[in-house]
Amino acid sequence: MLFTDHLREIAQLVGEHSGDEIAVQAAWLHAVPATGCTDTELLTRGVAPAVVRLVALLQEDFDERAYTRRLLADPRAALVRHAVLSARLPHLANPYARERWRAQHRALADRLGRAAPPTPANLSTTPPPAGGHWGPFARWAKAEPDLAQLPPLLDAYHDTRADPERRHCCHNTVKAAIHTVVTKRADATDEHVVALADRWWNSDDSWEQDVAVRARAAARDPAHRPALLARALDGAPWPAASAIRALTGPGDAAEIAVLREIVERRERIWRWTRRTAVARLLAIDHDDARAVLDDRPLDPVDPPWHDDRSWLHRYRAAVIPQLIGLVDEPGWWFEAPWALGELRAVEAVPALCRYVLAHSAAHPRSCAVQPHVDALGRIGSAEAVPALLTLISHNSPEVRDLALRALDRIGDPRVVDAAVAACDDLHPDVRDRAARVLARHGDVRAVPALIRLCDTVHAPAAAEALARIGDPLAGDTLWRLFRSAPDRRTRHAAGRGLARIGQRGHCGYTPDLRTQRAYLWLLGHQPGWRPHHQLTEALAHGDALMRAAAIAALARLGERGEAALIAPLLDDPAHGVRAAAATALGRFGGVGTRERLDAHRSDPHGAVRSAVLAALRRLADGGGDAIEP
Repeated sequence: MLFTDHLREIAQLVGEHSGDEIAVQAAWLHAVPATGCTDTELLTRGVAPAVVRLVALLQEDFDERAYTRRLLADPRAALVRHAVLSARLPHLANPYARERWRAQHRALADRLGRAAPPTPANLSTTPPPAGGHWGPFARWAKAEPDLAQLPPLLDAYHDTRADPERRHCCHNTVKAAIHTVVTKRADATDEHVVALADRWWNSDDSWEQDVAVRARAAARDPAHRPALLARALDGAPWPAASAIRALTGPGDAAEIAVLREIVERRERIWRWTRRTAVARLLAIDHDDARAVLDDRPLDPVDPPWHDDRSWLHRYRAAVIPQLIGLVDEPGWWFEAPWALGELRAVEAVPALCRYVLAHSAAHPRSCAVQPHVDALGRIGSAEAVPALLTLISHNSPEVRDLALRALDRIGDPRVVDAAVAACDDLHPDVRDRAARVLARHGDVRAVPALIRLCDTVHAPAAAEALARIGDPLAGDTLWRLFRSAPDRRTRHAAGRGLARIGQRGHCGYTPDLRTQRAYLWLLGHQPGWRPHHQLTEALAHGDALMRAAAIAALARLGERGEAALIAPLLDDPAHGVRAAAATALGRFGGVGTRERLDAHRSDPHGAVRSAVLAALRRLADGGGDAIEP
């Protein structure tokens, strides 16, 4: 009952803000997937596909930033999530949990134009008493930075730094708050900030150095440029990176010389500073800067193509032999095959094949050959097919999946047999890959395996493959999917397959209007079934889409004798039926058709007017007349 009240509160918040029925339903159902209920089960229970998609979008992601970006891109998802957090945050007892979602709550409020959420209870606008915890005050200072907070924050910094017991409790929170206050651009020239930057500039602590660099960077004073260059050259990695980020403008020879020295530092600790230096060199539009970038040594931790994808293609001829020689190097296990695959280097195929076969034999359970297998698929050389066929039986499901995908990319005919065998794989990802491969190739040898896959979660891909193959053996399976598959993609694929096979059947009585409409579409593709009686009966159905589908089917069959039954539907209440009737009469023609259509040229709905004009043009083309809109 308590959880139902919580859901009711969320749905009410969503309804008050927008009244969007899809968002309200998603608010009620957003927690259902956590109980183990799948999207397919929701669809089977009659939940609208748009609601199911929104519920899936709302499921929390391990990557919080990516999850927030995904929510912000969809207004409905942002609305529902904002309501969820509005209802959840006041009840969270753990202050760290509240802090975790507070930034996302603010971002969603900004996206929706709502008022910013109130300051949580785990924040405090006043410093604690002696010996108290600085966390609530520091979190408030970080959320609402102001220069007046700097003195107590500095006291807290020295206090918590000297106390080992509180170092991990409050110290890092205080440091984050100081960083936010000091680097605020509006206060960068304040005397207190300038004095702190001068005091910490030559500190032995790299974090204090970094804060000092960022404080001067926020001031954007050209007079600080020489000091920033010196810090970039002589500082620790993080302060050096901050100093490089502070450099702006066109650059000069002195700056390029400093950046060259940093780029040539090979120690692992300088990796991110090197990347910062490379980014600055890319921003400097000068031949000397480009020369530094071109002369970089190859390094698997920070290869040149991470920052400049075109580097690989500019130096293709020189770099391919080097990369082939590095395929066996443990440090290059990912970057070398990736780059060779990006370059589509056919000359690298023998080396890659030798590596995957030797490594798989020596380490049968290792999946370290994945980049090499992927590279073989991207290169697309038939020379790799024997090695890839060997990997179809690898112990790692990831390797089997990649080998099957690589064979599919190459397009070798043997991929069909491999995919048929993979349909019985123990791992669902490999079976899914096999179904998709067979769906693309559409080979008759795959029909038995595809029929078995129609009883699994891979039914959509299998149905599409069977529709493309058109083998009569699949007729009964396609009829079953056509009648009872829970998703639209599978039903449509089954309908296309039945239209191609032509195996007669009947969908029987079903209350599902979607299946009834699809059956009318199928009847329109099968003149041999003599479906006139069923179609003419559907012209009087209570559902507008059923009437429109019956009209379209009769038009496709060319039943001109039914024009007299279709003509009265030009006055149907549903504009879709009127438009379908106009299109059908344009196909049929006959005496009096032009006059009937002419009387509906001024129909109140634009789609009907367009259909009437198109039908009149069709009649005019057949009779040699000109019809003006």
